[in-house]
Amino acid sequence: MQFIQSYYTDIGVKRKTNQDSLALIKADTDFGEVLLAVMCDGMGGHQSGELASKTIVVKFEKWFKTEFPVLLYKGVDESILKECWSRLIEESNSLLVKYGKEKGVELGSTLTAFLFIADRYYAVHVGDSRGYEISEDAINQITRDHSLLADAVRKGIMTEEEASKDSRKNILLECVGITDNVKVDFYSGNIKEKHTYLLCSDGFWHFLDIEDYTHYLSGERIEDNKMLRMHLNFLVETVKQRGEKDNISVIGVIPLQNGV
Repeated sequence: MQFIQSYYTDIGVKRKTNQDSLALIKADTDFGEVLLAVMCDGMGGHQSGELASKTIVVKFEKWFKTEFPVLLYKGVDESILKECWSRLIEESNSLLVKYGKEKGVELGSTLTAFLFIADRYYAVHVGDSRGYEISEDAINQITRDHSLLADAVRKGIMTEEEASKDSRKNILLECVGITDNVKVDFYSGNIKEKHTYLLCSDGFWHFLDIEDYTHYLSGERIEDNKMLRMHLNFLVETVKQRGEKDNISVIGVIPLQNGV
């Protein structure tokens, strides 16, 4: 498997710092190309949110470069992968909780990470950043938001339309760095060629509809990395024009069989 891949991040129209952090790392191996994508949206005063998100991204980058090659050549086992990622998240959470207590601040971050190997993807998720799978005519949200409003919609307390207008959209039920324990979701599935796998912070998805995703981000329409980046850039500017005030970050990955 080979990949078209790109990313775009923007401080937005209101924030003084970009508290989003991301990583997009590809490696050529004896098993073909493997790719790690990580999206984190930090929260906290001054530089705290940026520190929180960057701490998690660095943990995953280091794991991919040092521990993952050993795991890959032994044969990727999903249960072992979950153990590795759970440990990374627990370590990151402990570091951030300790730092917050020492400095008298609250800081935390969402996390959405995808690993693409051969014909499978594996994902880990905390918070309200999102992972999507996009085709020419449909969009599937792979991850589940850990937010107050998303939980209310799932329980039938309010509709999606009501939730979209509610002022409590930034209240998270889970994130890394705030409490001693973090609830983590894991996902896996078969990769679909020429579908686009999208990771994004909530600043990206608030003001987009299905047609925006399918028209501009369908893998069938995108020819190379440059074109993908142009489309990501266009959609970031679109959400800014529609009223988004937060930091905005997005990663796109399009799997291709033998680069075709």
